[in-house]
Amino acid sequence: MVRKKATVQTPYLPEVGEVVKDVTADEEVVYMDTRGGLAYVRPVGGGIERTVDPAALQPSPDGVRLAFVLIPAKSRLGDVE
Repeated sequence: MVRKKATVQTPYLPEVGEVVKDVTADEEVVYMDTRGGLAYVRPVGGGIERTVDPAALQPSPDGVRLAFVLIPAKSRLGDVE
């Protein structure tokens, strides 16, 4: 009897801020970090961070994209807008 070797797939390892697909929720999310064996992600438009199994993350079908946030500069008292 010939046994097939089990292939172990390495989970996809995204960059921080990369938009990835969460296959368990079937949605695109922004990858934040992996700690304690869990991946931290948040919705693309912003929202509450949640944890997922890192094996559930795949590259975005639209290709690699990075999410970014524009933070307005703090205005000083007396500044004219």
